[in-house]
Amino acid sequence: MAHQTSGLPEHGDAPLKLKPVQIVILAAFSTSVWFLAALFIRFLGPTGVFHGYKAIALYLVTIPLTAPLNARSRKLARAPQSQMVAIVAVTSAVATLLDGVAMSQFPALYGSDPAITGAGAAWLLWAIGVAGVLSLLTAARANSTGR
Repeated sequence: MAHQTSGLPEHGDAPLKLKPVQIVILAAFSTSVWFLAALFIRFLGPTGVFHGYKAIALYLVTIPLTAPLNARSRKLARAPQSQMVAIVAVTSAVATLLDGVAMSQFPALYGSDPAITGAGAAWLLWAIGVAGVLSLLTAARANSTGR
């Protein structure tokens, strides 16, 4: 019977390990990006950006706009592309935590219309998912080329 491996890093080889200072930098960056997204929901939500054809356009535009945010987070953390999954795990966790606290305790941050707030939250979850998928692609490409 052939020996199967989990595909996880071997002991001593920790490409997913971030230093505490990198985590702090990523937490600060993701907090600022999350806050800008919350302000986007609050001030542009009433324009109808989360409904109809505008929502479709926003979701599509979010994909190419997320790639530079991923790249910026990697550069701020001074980490190789192979660590993108760990980087986005930190930034997504921080953004999701902030979103949960804000939506439950400070919903007025996003505005007063529950329909806009809900649609904005859905878009924010989409953006976090896009960041995750792009991080997987970046890390896979880096691992195949040795970066």
